[in-house]
Amino acid sequence: MQWTLAQLRTFSAVAELGTMTAAAGALGYTPGAVSQHMTALQRTVGVRLLAPTGRRVALTEAGIALLPRIRTLLAAEAQAAEAVAGGEPAGRLPVTVGVFGSASVVAIAPAKRLLEKSDVELRAREVDVEQMQDAVSAGRIDVGIGIDYPSSPLAPQRGVRMRVLRTESFRIVRVSAGESARPPAGTSDAASLETAEAAWILPPGDSRFGRAVRFALAERAIAPRETHIVVDTAVTLALVAAGVGLGLATPTMLALAPEPVDSVPGTECGERRIVALTRSELDAQPGVAAAVDAFADVLGDA
Repeated sequence: MQWTLAQLRTFSAVAELGTMTAAAGALGYTPGAVSQHMTALQRTVGVRLLAPTGRRVALTEAGIALLPRIRTLLAAEAQAAEAVAGGEPAGRLPVTVGVFGSASVVAIAPAKRLLEKSDVELRAREVDVEQMQDAVSAGRIDVGIGIDYPSSPLAPQRGVRMRVLRTESFRIVRVSAGESARPPAGTSDAASLETAEAAWILPPGDSRFGRAVRFALAERAIAPRETHIVVDTAVTLALVAAGVGLGLATPTMLALAPEPVDSVPGTECGERRIVALTRSELDAQPGVAAAVDAFADVLGDA
């Protein structure tokens, strides 16, 4: 097959953006050039890859089957170009890992230490955790360290595999009362916690994180007074530490707290799972497999 990388990039952009015009704008081409690329690519593969649906285009079954493989080729080409530009030593296996806040703090450095004597080189890329699965599917990263919530689960994506690395419960967190004010070991102050009138610091309700947090509070029959809506976990924990309100956090999330906060015993609710997301066609690549195993060792449930 005599396709070109330009044709493959164009097809990937059309598939992602849904129109020839949008793809042209993203790639710096004219719509006519995009149309020519698609015509040439379809002639090369011998089947239709796109079908018009009103003002947009949709992938045919052949297009759906081809897209993840094209994205894998483009990701490999990008990594090769990066390796050449950076003078990559022979034999190195660069693996691009998408991370979010608490995962980057807790897992990246220990995983890199585990891989020090191997040929694998982890390259972290910050990715919005709500977009992690899409970034893996699109080939922008090799491994995505993401979050799955049983109460608001990730929708399955064709060709994307998920491995659970750690499962943890949320707890109510509040401003630190100091060691002298904490209850004796083995006791709980959950019953005395005033939740009805307290101000709450919560993520937006239209995100998977926000829905999971609200489901968790509903488990404890808590109807929170949603005073502060905050996306960033580190900001939430800073506000909790300052006494602005109550929040929910898991043990891993507490690594982002700029100041100590109290995780209230006896208030466990809801769950989240830290997961590794990979494309199925990369399963056999030793660098990807070694990276996922390293994160499993670091984050694995006790």
